[in-house]
Amino acid sequence: MWENNCDYYGDDIYSVEAIPDVCGDLCADDSSCTHWTWNNFNGGTCWLKSAGTATKATYWGGGCGYVIARFSTGSESQSTVASDSDTTQTDQTDQTDQTSQTDQSTSYDNGLTSDETAQMLASINSYRADNGLSALTIDSRLVAAAMVHSEDQASDCTMTHDGTDGSEPWDRMEAQGYDWTVAAENVAAGQTSVSAVMTSWWNSAGHRANILKDDVVNVGFALAKNSGCSNYATYWTQDFGSE
Repeated sequence: MWENNCDYYGDDIYSVEAIPDVCGDLCADDSSCTHWTWNNFNGGTCWLKSAGTATKATYWGGGCGYVIARFSTGSESQSTVASDSDTTQTDQTDQTDQTSQTDQSTSYDNGLTSDETAQMLASINSYRADNGLSALTIDSRLVAAAMVHSEDQASDCTMTHDGTDGSEPWDRMEAQGYDWTVAAENVAAGQTSVSAVMTSWWNSAGHRANILKDDVVNVGFALAKNSGCSNYATYWTQDFGSE
């Protein structure tokens, strides 16, 4: 969760010079971090912190946030605004019809083991169940679209929703024969496990909104790797849809 013009004072673990959009991922990837703040010290610094709760203060020009599962704000009236990080992005478009077509085979060419595939699907559906939403089923066409895009990102060493051929998420779904009426996509880079990338997505309002979309019935996801990239070695894609 992220909010502008705020600060959590004290409880620092360490700081990292960075743009504000990466603070959340840095904290989520460190199991000892519960919350963070950002200010313009040294051109921009994330201050990672550890405490079960803390008092939020107003700090104009700064920002703060917390990992949902590790921190309590102590205030139900606290408001938040989404800020996509540079290692996760969301894109979505909506139409109204929703007819499900699924492929329930257990092995997919998606860069993940069968156990990792099952883990990600279970994580998605656990979040949805906790919010009163129906479970998603894997569609092999969305898996193929996600794999195409993860491989494209990895080959270009760039995390983006835009394919190197100019394609958008829904273009890639259509290319795999998925006649979407609702389409949404999450991408991420740098995370080394299913649990890490799901935590990053869940702690970003935009990505969480895609996971909790009430008008999708199918999902496909994939991972591609490129150790030759200077920034990130892993590139993740989740595609959500309805026909």
